[in-house]
Amino acid sequence: MKAEDLKKNEWYEIDNGLKVPGDPRVVRAKLIESPRQGRGYKEIVLMDVKGSDVGFFDEIGSVYVKEIVRRIDDQA
Repeated sequence: MKAEDLKKNEWYEIDNGLKVPGDPRVVRAKLIESPRQGRGYKEIVLMDVKGSDVGFFDEIGSVYVKEIVRRIDDQA
């Protein structure tokens, strides 16, 4: 995805190496901060990553924008 398309407090599917190939589960992450910075956009954003979706810990941390796959609409 492009950084311009990201919105704060929205849920996204990310592919940062936690997902096991062939496993249908996805890693969800909620965007915590705006990707906009001054006149441009950030390459790394702060997200609440739900690693428990694939058997790891939930943590808030930095995620590369290039690792964000798509927006997830059905999250509460």
